[in-house]
Amino acid sequence: MVTHIVIQIIILIATPMTINATRLLQLCSQALPVGAYAYSGGLESAIARGYVHDSQSTRAWVQGILQMNICHLDLPALFLAESAWREQDSDTLDRLNEYLQASRESAELLLEDVDMGRSLQRLLGNLGEPHPGCQSPSFVVLFAVAGANWQIPASDLAAGYCYSWLENQVAAATKSVPLGQTEAQQILGELLAGIDGCIESALEIAGDSADGDWRFGLSLPMLGLLSAQHETLEARLYRS
Repeated sequence: MVTHIVIQIIILIATPMTINATRLLQLCSQALPVGAYAYSGGLESAIARGYVHDSQSTRAWVQGILQMNICHLDLPALFLAESAWREQDSDTLDRLNEYLQASRESAELLLEDVDMGRSLQRLLGNLGEPHPGCQSPSFVVLFAVAGANWQIPASDLAAGYCYSWLENQVAAATKSVPLGQTEAQQILGELLAGIDGCIESALEIAGDSADGDWRFGLSLPMLGLLSAQHETLEARLYRS
């Protein structure tokens, strides 16, 4: 085992990272100025109501949202948006923005998507990168645009999106459940193992939706209710 690890380290040191890989790291970094740290995606409300209260319930909650929401809505839209931007299909991008925003379960979740989308749109403009000029851009669509600009393979881009989302969820849980740092990393490691399966499912959904007859995405009533209740929560650390 030790020898295997040493060999892997030598390979990593000897093989320079491609520009695609470094750009992906930049796009997924917590330092990316899009305000992701300000949102919990409904998790804070679930914690306040007692549904999430320890490591086991944290893992179950985050895994459920990943599999039922990110996998069935965000990732298929990400694949479709990445392809549309490369093909300069602005009509499809506009429709995807509308579709994603209509699919958000609450006003706060809609605000999160659009606010982060505008921040990434502004950042791309400041970096001199081309981007769609829509007034209410979805973060998912702008993430796909950035990835296409930087020639990041679509599956890698989807994995990065999942990682960034998972890391933010675990960070929010670490502060609010609360969780210990080691405990949080254990949860993150376990959840990361499910990313490949999510990407495979999302690719299949996107392929079935390539004709423009979009019916992807699942309704999550409990997430919608908890997110709406978060709007009146007295003590809040997060905006969603």
